[in-house]
Amino acid sequence: MELHTVSWLDPLRSASPSSSTYKLGIGNWMKIIESECLPGKTIAQMNLQTQRMLGQQGTAEFNGLHVDALQIGQINEMRQGPEIRRKNNCIVNMGGKLTREEVERRRKEHRAKFEVAEDVWTSIVLPRPDNSLVLLDRKREEMKCLAKELGDVVAHIAAIEQTESLDQVTGTKRPHE
Repeated sequence: MELHTVSWLDPLRSASPSSSTYKLGIGNWMKIIESECLPGKTIAQMNLQTQRMLGQQGTAEFNGLHVDALQIGQINEMRQGPEIRRKNNCIVNMGGKLTREEVERRRKEHRAKFEVAEDVWTSIVLPRPDNSLVLLDRKREEMKCLAKELGDVVAHIAAIEQTESLDQVTGTKRPHE
């Protein structure tokens, strides 16, 4: 059995929600968190990204399946028709809630159609961060940059407001940037 090492150059094998759900199964959020392959990601973030990859809002019919979510997303992107409703480019269910039986039927269908062979997904090696302190330092650096950017935006808004105040006092009309 050949081991596939995760590479940033290969989107299916990179440390991404796509590769982690491909290996550990869609909806297995705690396994993904425990694998530490997506440090700092919340269940909500992973679920939303999975919805985007699948191209549909409902994920229950894929829970536990080892599938290429991007492939399914491409198929869903092609689906058209008056019965297809989208929200943020994801297909949404406009009917009632699916019954347990319908979810299971769809899961069985998806397993037969999309699930990859076990030897493929078990051979994927997800990367783990070498040092959580490095991640923490990166997040702190990112926060500093965002704080500076926010300060620049606030200063720009204050300058615009000050100009507008002066214009009201003097009765001057200037075009805004």
